Amino acid sequence: MPLLEMKNIRKAFNGVYANEDISLSVDRGEIHALLGENGAGKTTLMNILFGLYAADGGEILWKGRKVHFRSPKEAIAEGIGMVQQHFSLVNRMTVLDNVILNLEGNSFVLKRDQAKTRLLELAGKYGLHVDPDALVSDLTVGERQRVEIIKALYRNAELLILDEPTGVLTPQETAHFFEVLRNLRREGYGIIIITHRMSEILAISDRVTILRDGKKAADLVTSETNAAELSMYMIGRELSEERKAGGAPGTETLFELKGASVHHKHGKSFAPAYLAVRKGEILGIAGVEGNGQKDLAELITGIRKPSSGSLLFKGEDISHMSVKERYKRGICYISDDRQTDSLVTDMSISENLVLRDFAAEPFAKNGMIRKGALLKNAAEKMEKYQIRASGRTGAATPVRLLSGGNQQKLIIARELADDAELIVASQPTRGLDIGATEFVRGLLSEARDAGKSVVLISADLEEIMLLSDRIAVLFGGKIVGVLDREEATVRKLGLLMGGVTEDET
Repeated sequence: MPLLEMKNIRKAFNGVYANEDISLSVDRGEIHALLGENGAGKTTLMNILFGLYAADGGEILWKGRKVHFRSPKEAIAEGIGMVQQHFSLVNRMTVLDNVILNLEGNSFVLKRDQAKTRLLELAGKYGLHVDPDALVSDLTVGERQRVEIIKALYRNAELLILDEPTGVLTPQETAHFFEVLRNLRREGYGIIIITHRMSEILAISDRVTILRDGKKAADLVTSETNAAELSMYMIGRELSEERKAGGAPGTETLFELKGASVHHKHGKSFAPAYLAVRKGEILGIAGVEGNGQKDLAELITGIRKPSSGSLLFKGEDISHMSVKERYKRGICYISDDRQTDSLVTDMSISENLVLRDFAAEPFAKNGMIRKGALLKNAAEKMEKYQIRASGRTGAATPVRLLSGGNQQKLIIARELADDAELIVASQPTRGLDIGATEFVRGLLSEARDAGKSVVLISADLEEIMLLSDRIAVLFGGKIVGVLDREEATVRKLGLLMGGVTEDET
C-alpha cells in the first residue's frame, strides 16, 4: 500500500485548470521527484496536499485512508512536513526554540531538556548536525535547512516535501544533503523533491512525475530514463546545454575594481581588493548567497558608492558617477530582484521596455512620448525575446500580469541594448523553468560572442561552469580566488565557496 496517493486531482483558477486529473503516488522509502516548467502545476498540487488549497475534484489517500486537509496544521498533525524554498525560521531564536515553537505542551519552561535530547538524537541519527543552542542568525544556509528538516521530523513527519532544496547550497553541502536524504529513505520515509536540476533528479530520485500545462505528462523510473527523455516530456524537445562556441575572450581590460569597498552600519563589509573584467568574456561570480554578491552588482552599476577605492571603466574613473551616467557609457543591470529594482509592474510592457530611454528619440520628440514608436519597439522585442502576454492586449498588458519568466525576458530585452558593453546579470535564471533558463543562457552567450562583457552572478554552480570563461569566488565579502574555465572543478570551487583559499586548495 502506498504511503500517499493523490487521484485525479483537479484545481482551476478563474476557469483555467492549474491541475487537471493529476494522479501521484509515493511509497515508503522512496524519493519521488516532481518536475515541470513554471506554471505546470507542481506548486498547486503540493499546496493541495499540504492543506493550503482545496481541490475542486479528486481524492487524497494517506496510508490508505481518505483525507481532506483544510490547513497545514492538519497535514502536519497527520505526518506530512513541507520545507519551503524560503525558510520559516525566527533568526533571533535558537535552533531548539525554533524546533519546538508552537508545539502544544512545549513552553519555554517545560520539557526543554527532553526536547534538546530528542533533537540531538534526530540530528545524530540522520546526519543533521546542528547546535541546539546556536542562534539561527549565526547559521549557514545549509545548517538552516537542516533545522527545517529536524523541525519536520520532530513533529513525526513520515512524508517530506522539499521545494528546490539545493538552490543555495555549496557542492559539499549538496553532497551532504543527499546523504541525509538517503538516510531518511533507508528509514522508510517518503520524500517528494521539487527541483529544476536534471543532474540532481537523476542522482537522488527513485521515480519522476512530470507535469506539463497542468496535466501529468509521464511517470518514469529514474534508473530507466535520462535527461533527454525528461526534457522531451517536460518541454517537448531536448535541451541544448552545451555552450555555443565563440571567439576567445580578448586580453584587453574593460572594467577594473581597485580596492573598492562597501561598509555597512551592521558591521559587515565588502572589500574584494581587485577584480578585472576583460572585453568579450563572461566572468562568473560564484559563492554562497550573502557573501557580497549584491554589493558587487550595486558597486559596478552605481546603485551603491564605494566607501574607498575606485572603479575604472575603459580607463575612466566612474566611482562617483550615477546609475544613469554609467548606463549611458554602456553598463547595464539585470537585477536579482526584478520587481523591486527593474520593473514598474502597473505599467505596460511597451512602457517598461523604454524605462531607460523614454525621453530620447525615437520614443519622444519635443518632450512628447511617441506611442507608435513604443509599440513598434515592443512588437520587435516581444518577438525576438519570446515575451508572451496572455489575452489580446499584447504590448499594452500590465507587467504585473506576466509570468516571472516573461518578466525576466522583458528586463533582458531592455538591458541587452545594442550599445551595452558591460552587462551585470545577477541570478538571471532564478525562478525560471528549464526552457526559459536555456533561452536566457543562450542570450548571455550570444552577447559575449558579440564582444560584450558579462558579469554573471549566480547561486547555480552548474550555470556558472557552463557559461563562464573565468570564475571568481566570493567568500566573506572578499574574492578568494579567480580560476580559468579549464582549471575550475566542482571540488575546487566548492572549497573556495566554503572559505578555503586558492593556495590551500
